[in-house]
Amino acid sequence: MNRLPRLLLACLLGIACVHRDHPQALRIHEDVPGSGPALSLVLYQSVGVGLRPGHVVELVQDARILETLEAEIRQARESIHLLASSWQPGEASERLLRALSERQPGVVCRILVDPIQSPGFQESMGTRLVRAGCEVRAFRPFIGAEVVFADERLEARNHRQLVIRDGRSGLTGGSGVGPAWRDTHVHVEGPAVRQLQQAFARDWLEAGGGLLPESAFPTLEPRGEARAGFVASTGSPSLSHSERMVQVLMAAARRRLWLTSACFVPTTATVDTLIRKARAGVDVRILVPGYEATSGVLAAQRSSYERLLESGVRLWEYKSTLLQARTLVVDDQLAAVGSNNLEPNASAMLEEGALVVEDAPLARALADSFERDLSHAVEIRRDGWRKRGWLDRVGSQLPPSATGCH
Repeated sequence: MNRLPRLLLACLLGIACVHRDHPQALRIHEDVPGSGPALSLVLYQSVGVGLRPGHVVELVQDARILETLEAEIRQARESIHLLASSWQPGEASERLLRALSERQPGVVCRILVDPIQSPGFQESMGTRLVRAGCEVRAFRPFIGAEVVFADERLEARNHRQLVIRDGRSGLTGGSGVGPAWRDTHVHVEGPAVRQLQQAFARDWLEAGGGLLPESAFPTLEPRGEARAGFVASTGSPSLSHSERMVQVLMAAARRRLWLTSACFVPTTATVDTLIRKARAGVDVRILVPGYEATSGVLAAQRSSYERLLESGVRLWEYKSTLLQARTLVVDDQLAAVGSNNLEPNASAMLEEGALVVEDAPLARALADSFERDLSHAVEIRRDGWRKRGWLDRVGSQLPPSATGCH
């Protein structure tokens, strides 16, 4: 039963190619305001989401992600909603099952999982969650014994990671339920939780789960000083909200632009903006996966290095463990944490999401985390990159459209 999803995943990673790197792609050439209502207005014009005040935000990383998720489940009094792009067997899965089985009486549990990266989930964990009283659904499931590999539904997957408790607090980040990856999430309370809930509701409705009750959208009073907004992105053949959001945030950088990306196969438009910022004196640093990336993805990732390094952008490859974090730190106040891949296939096909936050303490915490990660990474230096062997040179010329990563 597990062979079909694994085969599908291998095929999608190897042959699902969408070339969307055209010269008319969005580039924001003017400098964008870096904070306050002016920044919020620019973001609203681009993706329809502004940054509202009244939030408490907290950086949650690595082992604390699972601990926070368990705590949210145990604190729930009305509902717990969980959307995961990947649910793999192991300790994390068993701990979540235990927490959900022990949740308070009357708490409604709704779980939505994408089956592509969750082989065997329904037969193993899904049935156990149902026995624990949860309603479990698959996002765009495989139907029937035969699969048409050209079916766009098999390529248009859900990559969002969402947890919403009682409609009042939320958690979002880079990866789903699995091993102890290097990952970053953000916990939020305040008005933006309604946006996380709406993103879950939209996908839940598509999966046949029906409409959520009115109680799932309570009135949310301001909780803190942070300004925040959740940007949900649906795959687009032209320009996704994920791409628009990243362009706005990069354009806002004046002094610092530190990017961590678990999937970095940037379009020419993204590379152009990074280069423009570096040449303007912005400290542009990029942290990407190292040896653990598949050979095709790593080659495509490295295809952009030449231009970036020549223009003063600094690059590191993470070597400690599987890198799943997807974060952006701009100057001293602006940050984004989510699931967004900087890769053409992802923008064209995937459901993504990121919480954009204007909050100095969160930006500082992310910057400190970024610097700690660099101690487990190898910097790719311009001179060394020029001297690499011919085999590496051939591999790094692989066009970004020739591969995909999830």
